[in-house]
Amino acid sequence: MIPTSSDKTKLRDAIDAARERGRKLSAEILAGEEMKTSEEFAALLGVSVATVHNRRRRGELLGLKGAVKGYRFPIWQLNKDGKPYATFVELHESLGGSWSVYRLLTQQHGELDGLTGLEALQRGQDYQVVDLADTVGRDFS
Repeated sequence: MIPTSSDKTKLRDAIDAARERGRKLSAEILAGEEMKTSEEFAALLGVSVATVHNRRRRGELLGLKGAVKGYRFPIWQLNKDGKPYATFVELHESLGGSWSVYRLLTQQHGELDGLTGLEALQRGQDYQVVDLADTVGRDFS
């Protein structure tokens, strides 16, 4: 069956609505109290803003970019010692993007007995989180 122009318009409208919902949700997430600017995050780590961005580009830090100017860094990516989790490079490599890493860390997963990826990291289950990211990355690539 060949789609009609009406079908194409409905599909385009649905896609546009989904994109708008995504923009609103990402703006909400980035405005959250746990999100820090590059400057704030650099101060927490005791490094320069340039170092924060270099580490973000290498996948060592989770920096999220949305419609607002600049990146936001969730404070919860620091472990109890105030250091970023060592698995971030592997998570970025497996998942291919910071928003994918964010979702893996904030959503509950049956493969982690209902824990979020972050909760599993906090419990020292690094291997299980990396394995999950590998599975998710492989399934969607």
